[in-house]
Amino acid sequence: MQIHVDRPTAGSAAPDEGDQLLRRRMSIVGLDDGLVERHYRAIFERLKKNCLSCRDRAPCAVDLKRDPNNQVWEAYCPNSEALNALVALTEFR
Repeated sequence: MQIHVDRPTAGSAAPDEGDQLLRRRMSIVGLDDGLVERHYRAIFERLKKNCLSCRDRAPCAVDLKRDPNNQVWEAYCPNSEALNALVALTEFR
């Protein structure tokens, strides 16, 4: 009997920490990250870029673990305005 184990190849990478922080934050504010990624690709890529270059990723990760519903993140997150705008936009879908 042979067991096949899928391993990532050089071209396929699992989402990194910044991507996971963004996706978790999107979920908490009520956004479907897959829908945003498919329908608003350029916006999603900008959000991801902002997240990956953010100086406050460590506090963000702590906030997400400690109290994900605390809105303190809006004060330091470079994506807060865009995420809130997406929430408003997708409420009408």
